[in-house]
Amino acid sequence: MKDFFRTVVWGVLICMAVANAHAQSRYLMGPGDEIRLTVYNQPDLTTEGQISGDGTLEIPLLGSVQLAGRSSADAARMIADHYVRGDFLQDAHVNILITKYRSQSIAILGKVNSPGKLVLEGPTSLTDALAFAGGVAETGSERLILIRTDKNGKQERYEYDLQQLLNHQAEDQPVVWMKNGDTIYVPVAGRFYLSGEVRSPGMYPLDRKLNVMQALGVGGGPTARANAKAVKLYRRQPDGSAKELRAQPDDPVMDGDVLVIQESLF
Repeated sequence: MKDFFRTVVWGVLICMAVANAHAQSRYLMGPGDEIRLTVYNQPDLTTEGQISGDGTLEIPLLGSVQLAGRSSADAARMIADHYVRGDFLQDAHVNILITKYRSQSIAILGKVNSPGKLVLEGPTSLTDALAFAGGVAETGSERLILIRTDKNGKQERYEYDLQQLLNHQAEDQPVVWMKNGDTIYVPVAGRFYLSGEVRSPGMYPLDRKLNVMQALGVGGGPTARANAKAVKLYRRQPDGSAKELRAQPDDPVMDGDVLVIQESLF
């Protein structure tokens, strides 16, 4: 039994080590990150330090070396190459371990349970970041807004549906990875109203994209007396008035919409 337990523990530790190594291989180091550099069979070359504001770190025998913008694996290969090309070592095997992540962060704002700044400790997906923020608050929408600044300083806006990121459709979608400086915003969930011949009339949160048919399903669907083809939609206009529309099943529902399901005459 003890051998089985020991095997399980070692298996877990190995998986954690592999996951950590994979995370570090994707992470691009930057100013403020702290690292530990070792060279195989060369203990005198071991060094620990923090990457400076200009992205460099003092490396034994090599002096100031630019590390910012490189992964730990890429930087280790570069330093090993410098040792060999500079005739310091004939065969250099360098390892870099990131001991503290400090250079990259994102902001998580809006209706989440713990809004604020999140330091990226390795590759972090959009759903990971949301989990670190405690998830969407009760009044929050499942429509996620990502604000990202491109290389030219221009802001780009992306929208994602949380359900699509988490359900079976996610298998066909690329992972949304966070980048330094990203902002995630979770808006307040909208509201729509169901009235007339629907099983559960009332006000409902519009926390994700819905069409008319889906909105009726949220309210339990039409009653037996309903005329499913006669659905009126009242939509608020910019001047504050309400405009009556003939709703089609695939029409999108918007914040503040009122759906009235009429009674069948026969």
